[in-house]
Amino acid sequence: MFDRMTVFVGIGAALLLSGCVATVQPPRPLPVAPYTYLSLNACKAYGSDIVECQLDYLGNFGRQRLGPVQQKSSPIGIGNQDYQYQVSSCMPMQRVQKELPIYLCDIYGARSGADAGSVFIKGGTAVRLARVLGDPEQLRYRWKPDVWSRVRG
Repeated sequence: MFDRMTVFVGIGAALLLSGCVATVQPPRPLPVAPYTYLSLNACKAYGSDIVECQLDYLGNFGRQRLGPVQQKSSPIGIGNQDYQYQVSSCMPMQRVQKELPIYLCDIYGARSGADAGSVFIKGGTAVRLARVLGDPEQLRYRWKPDVWSRVRG
């Protein structure tokens, strides 16, 4: 019924296709809350080595923009002006001032699932992120004027 050539071609094609299927990686699972709701959007490249993205939080009241995140010499956003990145985790860094948090967050491509490195989140964006993450120091902090300041408002 079948000659040997047909059988070998069929087996060869099956092996070739099974090899291709084996290299396809399953989609990356979403990180745990609250990182599931944190993403970098609207990335823009400035020059050849600075990229700025907007850190967004998708909460109970819709999408909330936490602020800009800038990175120097980073592959994120290059060539993709509106590419999205998912935040997978954030680690608090040592604070210079108690009231100003700094975070180092790991990110990956939201579409591809490929690691995209990490970004530092500082300033007002970090303060808003600290509140989202439930940082007790940030939640307790209340701004008070400096008693030694010569600037009076």
